[in-house]
Amino acid sequence: MRTKLKFLIIGLILTNSLYAQKVIYLDEDYPDLIPKKYAQGIINVNGRFQQNITMSPDGKEQLFTQTDSALWRYERILRVRNIGQNKILVDTPQFVKDFKYERVWMIGEPMISPDNKDLYFMADYPPDHWNSKRTETGDWSKPIKMDSLSIKKGDWYTSVSRNNTLYFTNGTIYKSLSDSGKHNSRVKVEGPFNQKDARDPCISPNEDYMIFESPGEDGNGQGDLYVCFNDGKGNWSEVYDLGKEINTENFEFGPYISPDEKYLFFSRREKWNNTKYSDIYWVSLKILDKFREKRKLK
Repeated sequence: MRTKLKFLIIGLILTNSLYAQKVIYLDEDYPDLIPKKYAQGIINVNGRFQQNITMSPDGKEQLFTQTDSALWRYERILRVRNIGQNKILVDTPQFVKDFKYERVWMIGEPMISPDNKDLYFMADYPPDHWNSKRTETGDWSKPIKMDSLSIKKGDWYTSVSRNNTLYFTNGTIYKSLSDSGKHNSRVKVEGPFNQKDARDPCISPNEDYMIFESPGEDGNGQGDLYVCFNDGKGNWSEVYDLGKEINTENFEFGPYISPDEKYLFFSRREKWNNTKYSDIYWVSLKILDKFREKRKLK
């Protein structure tokens, strides 16, 4: 019994150390409770429209979407890699260059899994889920369309937890459990967020809270970010508006929780069409503390 307990403790330590590794960011101007543009001149480039960031567990690979100003069409996925000695490499991943399917009109919204083995993204129109595997060379394999998750209306924004559960939405939030490494199920997540037009759901690594965007008329602008909490038994709290420091008169969307759970990344776009800018921001996840306190009082 003691031997089994010993191995269990060792396993937990190794698992926690895997996810607790230091994250290398491309910006040393770390934000507190007021959002800042992330990595100006690297991720955010003036005159370019960028959104939907994700990164490897160590931060050495960061992917994001480049879009256009007129139609909010996802043009390509860009990658920034830290190659050491204070050098970075910005490129278009090979799987994007090779993505020559006849019907593809847009590609974007990348999401790297917490174990760094899978990449999920949206492509085609209406968009569908695609999956690429990390190869032995460290790059990404040829993408495979995830037909089992798609519906005619089209899905948006894939988020994944540590136990490899996918969360996604078409206005209603669904999840798909991992079954021997495959995702074949599509289960509606029951919660107050589905009373809204819930978009871009970003699940925390342990699935204890979710941040999402909604374009509802009760917010501060054209699209706002909200958070809700899970009690560990599958029950979700009420929905909390992240507040005016985050939500402005513009579109706020595309939330992403950093691998070390220190920062919330999100995108801010001036307006839907013919926009003047679309940029990626980051802010300390301490912004959620006051909402956790409210939740405990209920």
